[in-house]
Amino acid sequence: MTETNQPAPQKDRQSKTAKRGRFRPLGELQKARQEALNTLRQYDRMVELISEALQTTQRFRLRPSAIQELNRISIKNIEQEAGRLRDVPIKIGGSRHRPPPAEEVPRHLDELCDYVNDHWDDKSSFHLAAYVMWRLNWIHPFVDGNGRTTRAVSYYVLCAKFGFHIPGVTTVAELIAENKDPYYKALEAADAAAQEGVLDVSEMESLLSNLLAKQMVQALERGGAPDLNQDQVNRAKKEIARTRDRMHDANDQTRASVKILNSRGAFVVGAIGFSFTLLFFMSLLLLSVFGRPVPHDAHFLVTIVLALAGALSACFLGGNASARGVIPIAGTKDHPLRVAVTGGVAVLIILLLLGARLFP
Repeated sequence: MTETNQPAPQKDRQSKTAKRGRFRPLGELQKARQEALNTLRQYDRMVELISEALQTTQRFRLRPSAIQELNRISIKNIEQEAGRLRDVPIKIGGSRHRPPPAEEVPRHLDELCDYVNDHWDDKSSFHLAAYVMWRLNWIHPFVDGNGRTTRAVSYYVLCAKFGFHIPGVTTVAELIAENKDPYYKALEAADAAAQEGVLDVSEMESLLSNLLAKQMVQALERGGAPDLNQDQVNRAKKEIARTRDRMHDANDQTRASVKILNSRGAFVVGAIGFSFTLLFFMSLLLLSVFGRPVPHDAHFLVTIVLALAGALSACFLGGNASARGVIPIAGTKDHPLRVAVTGGVAVLIILLLLGARLFP
């Protein structure tokens, strides 16, 4: 009987993780020193990322890995979860916004990068940077260092989109850190718009354009941009001017709509529309009770008149209430025109459906 060579049985392959070193929290003084060091290292890495984006011939793409890397540098040796997406709920002190659950963070981060990449050619530098500034704060993907990371990523996108290193000793990100009140206000404005299903980062765009103008003025006054050619300076100035003009026009329209809707005339028009709608509807009911229903061939006309009168009433009364600040919903006072249009359209749809039910 011949003996056959059989392979030795294989052992089960099982993964084993390396044990992490014990994380020791730093004291206050050590933490302050580490934060200062991390800020410098994060800035250096941000500059490297900008240089890589400018030197490559490939189209720019924002990736979650770059965002995580900038966070890891920002809170290295301060927080054990540096660079890792949070797996716990988180709250933002002093804000009404509640970031999404931890399990949704990776999806939202991918969507943020997709938005920037998909709109790289058709959106302005300020819009993309403002979107990143707001949306990354909205996601709050890390347990710590979200603000520092967000400002670094936004500036990275801004420079990459402009196509050159924006000169200045004090950058936009640092100017925001020096005075955060306008920054917080712009975030809250974008949050309020998002709650209504609208993407509006115009206030953040305006803030970034103003801060960039300040950064460039400081750089040119100090002679800190010897390698920056005039074409680049002019291109940046033109984009700043375009953004400011657009924001100015939008602000003018908002002020005009607030003035109109906050007037006594708007309230009177709304009240008349409401009275007409109510009387018209009551007349239809009374005619029906006394055996004089609306002729079938007039159903459509009656429904349209009822719906338009009700919509007009809701539009002016809702806009007037919003402009006066009597609607107990955050953000409505700042957008009376939006409230007026939304309320008018909603009432129009409701009355059209109701008319179709009453007058089939």
